[in-house]
Amino acid sequence: MPEGAGLQRGLKGRGEFDVIVLFVTSRVALEKNYPKAVERLATAGGLWIAGPKKTSGVVTDVSENLLREVCLPSGLMDNKVCAVDQTWSGLRFVRRMKDG
Repeated sequence: MPEGAGLQRGLKGRGEFDVIVLFVTSRVALEKNYPKAVERLATAGGLWIAGPKKTSGVVTDVSENLLREVCLPSGLMDNKVCAVDQTWSGLRFVRRMKDG
C-alpha cells in the first residue's frame, strides 16, 4: 500500500474515507449500509459497491440497475465497473462534479 494508506474493516471511528468498498448480497443490506457509506465518503472519494455476479450461484437481488436506482438519486454517479473475483463484481460511484 502507498505510504500513509491504511485498511480498516467497517465504518467505525471518525473522519472520511477516500475509498470505501461495500459488499452486499441484498437490497435490504444495500439500503441499510449505503447511507452511512455515503456519509463517510470524502468529497473526491470513490464508493465501490460489490454484489454477486449472476454466474456466481449466490442468491441475490442485487444488480447494476438496482445499484443505480439507489445511488443516483443521492447525487452519486457510476463511472467504473470491475470484476473483483469469480463471485463478485463491483461498480464505482463518485460525487457528481458541479456545473460551471
